[in-house]
Amino acid sequence: MGCIGSLLFVFLLVLALYALIVPWAFHIGGRWTPTTSWQGVGRLRDSAGQQYGLQLSFFPDFSRRRGSGMHFGPAMPTPRSSLRGKALVCTAGGLRIPFDVRGDMYGAWLHSEGKLLRLDLGEQTKNKPKRHFTLHGSFHGPELPLDDNKSMFMYLQPDGKLTPTRSYTSPVPEKHATVTLQWANDADFDRLCGELRR
Repeated sequence: MGCIGSLLFVFLLVLALYALIVPWAFHIGGRWTPTTSWQGVGRLRDSAGQQYGLQLSFFPDFSRRRGSGMHFGPAMPTPRSSLRGKALVCTAGGLRIPFDVRGDMYGAWLHSEGKLLRLDLGEQTKNKPKRHFTLHGSFHGPELPLDDNKSMFMYLQPDGKLTPTRSYTSPVPEKHATVTLQWANDADFDRLCGELRR
């Protein structure tokens, strides 16, 4: 078939694999996603009133075993799809912190609407301890509301600056952060970070 024909065959084979195993990946957040990936931007707000910009993207991850990772509990719906991606957090002080994203979507098959998501964000650095927190939520149309279940404050100072030293040794019940992500691009994230700096 030649080089181009072989590449086309491999591309179609990969698409067929995705359509068979994770058909929801072609329609994420109420929109057609032919690249099987989704990206969103939103204001991450904590209960102390601090605001951050969050840009997050993810796609199905076939490299992870389906049984690996953390679980919400024994009663979680199936099937379970592993996820991988990237995230950026910007602060009012001008910091931009890159994160790797790993997670799972529970109970999704033909669509992602209302299906439970767990996204673990771990800082891209060799320094230890790494900044990290977890976001939970589900798509409601084009919006993805997420809650950190009180995990973010363990790696944040009270003034809102990110720090590799934990401010708390365990989650604090009255402190939590929330964000609602919507489909957006890099320019939208840059605009949001600029607004936070002003």
